[in-house]
Amino acid sequence: MKRITRSCPWGLALLIALYVAPVIADDKPVLNVFVLAGQSNMAGADSEVAIPPGFVQTTADRETRFTMAPLPDGEKSPQYVPWGEIRGHQAKGKLVHGPEVGFARTLYAAGWRDMALIKVHANFGRDAQSWPWGKGEALHEAWTRFVDTRLEELKAGGHRVNVCGFLWHQGIDDAIHGRLAAEYQQNLSDLIGVLRSRYAIENTPFVLARSVKSRIAQRAPDPDGTAPMSVVRRAQVAVGESVPFAAWINVDDLPNVNTHHFSADSQLVIGERYGKAYLDLKQTDGD
Repeated sequence: MKRITRSCPWGLALLIALYVAPVIADDKPVLNVFVLAGQSNMAGADSEVAIPPGFVQTTADRETRFTMAPLPDGEKSPQYVPWGEIRGHQAKGKLVHGPEVGFARTLYAAGWRDMALIKVHANFGRDAQSWPWGKGEALHEAWTRFVDTRLEELKAGGHRVNVCGFLWHQGIDDAIHGRLAAEYQQNLSDLIGVLRSRYAIENTPFVLARSVKSRIAQRAPDPDGTAPMSVVRRAQVAVGESVPFAAWINVDDLPNVNTHHFSADSQLVIGERYGKAYLDLKQTDGD
């Protein structure tokens, strides 16, 4: 933003200094904020890397703001990562990273700057009677509370914020537990609308990764495609192809470690695919 300055008499300037409340400085850039959410693959479970920072950092990693926490504990969790540069973080006793690294690097290479990433992750159990990520549910409330607080922290630092997109990697819980699989397409479509309404606008990009089949699911024959895993995977593609300004990415070709988790190298590729899909959507949104 071009700054415009005007001179005024020193007396008037003094009165302004005494009686006008402070405002956000216009010389700070607008931060481009992205919200990342999902379950263990969004966390980067089992994508083990070396000692901190966990990988060879690039300029994109150092210049991108990043914060993360598991839900529902959020900042009360010992795994909470307050605002800082992108680096490895703890998940189940291992230093790991998720798709945030490849995503930030891809956008940085495309010319994006002043980025801030807010990541959460959570799993749910077989006793879930309704979709925990949905509006009004405990997990959703913990998620939005965490995001709201992080956004307020940025604003308190004098920044203006613009939520530019959402990344999603979740669905294996629904497939493994089975009961909620048939509702996945509607649940996720509704969630996209809720997020856009709360944080952004109706054409804010939403990119999801189709869940890879777990080894448990792969052992069970499913010639008719009626198993919960098949239902969820079809629903994810349907959402990515039917919801305006949404897209899905494929991760089936990437090698797994520990059932359905991905290595650190695979997580870099997933992040790159998120980034490319996001940039493709931005070309069509008229922004």
